[in-house]
Amino acid sequence: MRHRRIRRADRGSVSVEMAVIVLPLAAVMAVFAIFCTRLAVVRLDLNAAAAAAARAASMARTPQAATAAAVEAAHQNLAGHRRTCDPLEVAVDGTDYRRGGRIAVTITCRMSTAGLTGLGLPGTLTGSATAHAVIDTHRAVSLGSTGSRGRSGPS
Repeated sequence: MRHRRIRRADRGSVSVEMAVIVLPLAAVMAVFAIFCTRLAVVRLDLNAAAAAAARAASMARTPQAATAAAVEAAHQNLAGHRRTCDPLEVAVDGTDYRRGGRIAVTITCRMSTAGLTGLGLPGTLTGSATAHAVIDTHRAVSLGSTGSRGRSGPS
């Protein structure tokens, strides 16, 4: 009989324990899932911006113009995705800048984590992405200071 009284006194305690432990844990897990999802979207946005910058750089006629075009394209692409980088660094590797050559653009972005969770948590996150583009073999390209120009047909 005494055993039954103890069990009756404990009735409902599991529900209270679940409410105290499981619900906050579930909330933390949900916030973490949102953070990871938004982090993946930011990574995709950085890759898209690097690809747009590489494409814009490959369309330029000089290495200097390629750098300027890559920077502009990266800024426009990230602004279109509502991403603010402080600072946004755009590095253009034009060592193979020639018709049929390859140009590489690396974007490095540091942004606040406040927008990633929706809770305004402090901190910053740094990410980078690299993309390559081939310079068209039929495009007139100036190598800048050497003054040499490669042509294939009218431009």
